[in-house]
Amino acid sequence: MTAADVPWDAGFEELLTSVLPRRAGAGPLTGDLDLKKAGLDSMATIELLVRLEAGYRVEFPEDALTAATFATPAALWAVLTAQRTATVTA
Repeated sequence: MTAADVPWDAGFEELLTSVLPRRAGAGPLTGDLDLKKAGLDSMATIELLVRLEAGYRVEFPEDALTAATFATPAALWAVLTAQRTATVTA
């Protein structure tokens, strides 16, 4: 898998892999990776959320703070992208 094969940027992948203890040295992320199985527990989810909001200058709405949002990299990127778009147009 190459950088051209994923919809997200390198910063997103770095943030995500930094909170996934079971991904150390495992190679690039795939969109359908089960983040819970990769080690994303409740504390890591909060840390990731804070880092994403600060790094991308967005705020996740309360209704987006669901297990589905944090289920896979693709799902999380979709919500993050929607928030980035909403922030730009606001």
